[in-house]
Amino acid sequence: MERLERIEAALVAPPREYLDTTAAAEFIGVSRQTMELWRMEADGPAYHRVGRRVLYGVADLREFMAANRKEPLA
Repeated sequence: MERLERIEAALVAPPREYLDTTAAAEFIGVSRQTMELWRMEADGPAYHRVGRRVLYGVADLREFMAANRKEPLA
């Protein structure tokens, strides 16, 4: 039941427009290390660097997920 509640919570837009790396990773269901690897390889969702902080826009995360959607073979 707890897992279902976490999934439902992820479907609802978070209260913030920008998320740090940990929150962004949780939002799209990957590890923080994956997000960092994608940044090093110039891959993954768009991000903003504000000073030393890395922030991801919720809209950018949603766009990234939509762009990587795969349709099942018919």
